[in-house]
Amino acid sequence: MELVTPDKKYKSSYVAALKEGFYSGSKSPISQEEIAEIEKDFDTYLATKILKPYNPTPKLRDNGKYYPNVPQIPYWLVDNKQFIGAFFLRTELNEFLMYVGGNVGYGITPRFRQMGYATKGLALLILKAQELGMKKLLIAAKDNNIGSWKAIEKNGGILENIITLPWESNGQKYRRYRIEIVKSGS
Repeated sequence: MELVTPDKKYKSSYVAALKEGFYSGSKSPISQEEIAEIEKDFDTYLATKILKPYNPTPKLRDNGKYYPNVPQIPYWLVDNKQFIGAFFLRTELNEFLMYVGGNVGYGITPRFRQMGYATKGLALLILKAQELGMKKLLIAAKDNNIGSWKAIEKNGGILENIITLPWESNGQKYRRYRIEIVKSGS
């Protein structure tokens, strides 16, 4: 199992994951029409949506305010050449991401959930962050996403607090964790 740079050699298993309802972070599963477009021109999708160059232009967020985009490195978790899930490492944070998302985003293909892949993928992502010289990670997960926060806790996540976002009317709570990155041999 490894975290790799997204590549067209994983197209068939990635598209199969999309058809199964794969999504990452706060995004929702995409429509069958969108999947057909992705499948038809995978190279463009990969270049413009997954491996897109960093663009600091502010983006409208759920709270109705604009925040600058932050640099983000995409990785795909693969096992035996099979796409399992996607992980994203944000090397900077904006005010919005301090509450929702933090430095890490990820999603696992539905049929591979509850099999330890999120835990292992997050461990691999922490190693990537360490290689980049990052000292700590902030990670947020919805309070009702038990699998996600268990993966965070198994990777040394320390619960900082549980918050309700003031702009959400549904009362959704988020668990905010900190992971201290320790250098090898320390």
